[in-house]
Amino acid sequence: MLGCLEELLTTAEIAERMFVSVNTVRTHIRGILRKLNVNRRNAAVRKARELGLLDD
Repeated sequence: MLGCLEELLTTAEIAERMFVSVNTVRTHIRGILRKLNVNRRNAAVRKARELGLLDD
């Protein structure tokens, strides 16, 4: 899901791509933000790159 955030996909686009509901995507995104201790999607992508969780 981090890769989808990196691609700047909307919640609906992520849900469609992953064949899950929008609510499921929202739940997962909240978990990602909490675990990375950030408040925004772009901050999550930035921190994930810093931690080596995403390719540059």
